[in-house]
Amino acid sequence: MKQYLTLLTLLFCLEVIAQTGYQRPDSIAAAFSEPYTDAADLALKLTRSFQTEDEKARVLFMWIAHNIRYDCKKVRNLEIPKIKAKSKEEFYEKFEEWQDKEMEKSLKGKRGICGDYSRLFKAMCDAAGLEAVILTGVSRDFYRPYRNAQDNPHAWNAVKIDGNWHLLDATWAAGIVNPEVTKFTRKVSPGFFKTPPAWFAQSHLPEDEKWQLLDAPVSKKNFPDQPLINYGQMDYPVEDFSPTLQATAGGNEFEIRFRFSTIPKAFNVTTGNGRPVDFEKTEENGWVVLRFSKRTREVVVFAGESLRSKMDWLARYEVR
Repeated sequence: MKQYLTLLTLLFCLEVIAQTGYQRPDSIAAAFSEPYTDAADLALKLTRSFQTEDEKARVLFMWIAHNIRYDCKKVRNLEIPKIKAKSKEEFYEKFEEWQDKEMEKSLKGKRGICGDYSRLFKAMCDAAGLEAVILTGVSRDFYRPYRNAQDNPHAWNAVKIDGNWHLLDATWAAGIVNPEVTKFTRKVSPGFFKTPPAWFAQSHLPEDEKWQLLDAPVSKKNFPDQPLINYGQMDYPVEDFSPTLQATAGGNEFEIRFRFSTIPKAFNVTTGNGRPVDFEKTEENGWVVLRFSKRTREVVVFAGESLRSKMDWLARYEVR
């Protein structure tokens, strides 16, 4: 486990460094205002000044994150079309046509759900000469972190860059929705681009396990039992973390350890229901250690510039 976490730390550190090198594609994606007629036209305009596959994939990803809002109304009233077909092949062909039309509506209206986001990213990659796939499965998010994650269908992408596959989620990168899925809040989160597979597998479980891109894939049974780290936020990138809420040597306290590239100035901890949890914070050999004297079923860790400022969640652990 120690060797695994060391490798995971190295991979994430390399990715954090890479994320800081995207100033040009990120700025173009955020400021792009040229007219476009369809996904292919838009993709070519966005990528025309870039030579590398990495930059092309990034500018497409960031444009979608900046411009497509999550359609709460659509997901709450989603209707699958009634398709008449004489064969399975004809059915899938017509279903693909319907999905393409839905994606086109999302692009024109700048609203969509996960299937639209992932389909749009693939269509734009196709036009830009990048190989990408749409992945489907289930996901764990802040509001569905445990067993009910198995009933949370989702879609995302993988893109091939310089011969290697990378995972990304343009839907989650665009922002967040409330628990009732009635309100979307724009919050662009670059950490959902090229996320290290071991971290991505905490929250995304594809139908085909090969798309976890892991030598030892996470099982469906163990998927909800993992800690949930908010790797999408890049204000305080987590470089390493405790795999579980651990008992201290004396057994009277419990603790979580984190390594950060930038240590937050303030922390807050609650239960899953939002009740405050007493804790003590120390720093030991590069680790931020949060200790709890009372056992609780789960803890949610928040961080920010101060206790009075708005804090983002960093991690969610269930005691097992």
